[in-house]
Amino acid sequence: MTQTMRTRAIRASTTLLALGLAGCAAHPRPEAAHIDRHMGLHAVLAHPRRTRGARVRWGGVVVQDNVGPQHSTLTILAYPLSADGRPRLRAMPEGRFQAVAPGYLDPMLFARGRLVTIVGTVIGTRPGLIGQARYVYPWVQLLASHVWHVYRPPRGHWNFGFGIGIGL
Repeated sequence: MTQTMRTRAIRASTTLLALGLAGCAAHPRPEAAHIDRHMGLHAVLAHPRRTRGARVRWGGVVVQDNVGPQHSTLTILAYPLSADGRPRLRAMPEGRFQAVAPGYLDPMLFARGRLVTIVGTVIGTRPGLIGQARYVYPWVQLLASHVWHVYRPPRGHWNFGFGIGIGL
């Protein structure tokens, strides 16, 4: 094998390895480009006019969905996000917000209890109710969303030791 052929083989192997590793890299969902990472719900509640137009990535658990003829609205109990954008349910909730989208959002996909992350533009605040209590929701125009699968560990039964066991 000549020196040129070896060099080409090494370059090809390096390129394939780099492409393979890049394909395995975790990408934040939905796309986190051009968002204000420091803009939280409390900042919007404190300064609704000043924060209007900010692009945010928030997530949590869908607590209500309203599908109308002109637009759909999701009410979401917000949680802090992990590096990949997944809501961290073991943390304390940060409050609630509403994400509005033009047209139809499938109520089965965005059903109550589903885990979602959204990217949107802050459009202000909106008064509402939680039960009979008044509440002011940060209001976001939905640009992109990701519905997460809830991880459930496999249901298996393992025993280690000596003896006889019967498992059903």
